[in-house]
Amino acid sequence: MKKDLDLHKKKKEGEIFEAALKVIKTKGFHKARMSDIAKEAHISYGLVYHYFRNKDELLESVFDEQWAIFIGTIRAIAEGPGPAAEQIASVIRFAVDAFRTAPAAVRVLILEVPRTPDVLRAGSTRETFETALRLLAEMVRRGQEQGDLRPDVEPLAGAAGVLGVLDMSLTGMVTGLLTSPQPSDEELERMRRQAVAVALDGIRSRRAADRAIDAPRAP
Repeated sequence: MKKDLDLHKKKKEGEIFEAALKVIKTKGFHKARMSDIAKEAHISYGLVYHYFRNKDELLESVFDEQWAIFIGTIRAIAEGPGPAAEQIASVIRFAVDAFRTAPAAVRVLILEVPRTPDVLRAGSTRETFETALRLLAEMVRRGQEQGDLRPDVEPLAGAAGVLGVLDMSLTGMVTGLLTSPQPSDEELERMRRQAVAVALDGIRSRRAADRAIDAPRAP
């Protein structure tokens, strides 16, 4: 019985999350109302408050949910095969692909959250960011041990640089400066290649860079 109730709660929260993302994408966080979200989710106004006390708590939950997906992906990539530099590239490719699969979520994370500093007051949000940063820093450290990444770059600083490139690349995509609002496969592939190149070129070791230059090019 409890399991059924938990599943129902999770399903309903998911529906509210999706509705919130759509409303916030259209109106922006500050103009979005709980009544708009309830209407989009096809539930009563009062029922939204049964799950979330206010709009800030709802956005914070959406933010945590999306970060949990991102962190889970980083962990899965880190535990998989391949050199660390390629794993970092895989993280970047995943995030760029997210703009195609979940554009509303990416827009909220990139544009709305930074404009709403009160949402960041919860410790869990800071902890999730720190977790992502440290997971990437560990990839950088392993890349240094493998000789593919520069040994003079502090791993946390290298990880922050990767996240910075990723953040600005997604911002450019969301605002339409780097791709069309609904990017084609060709545009996405171009952004993947460029984001990976910019993020890794600053921390790639000379040996790895020379190896990439000497590698035979595809016809």
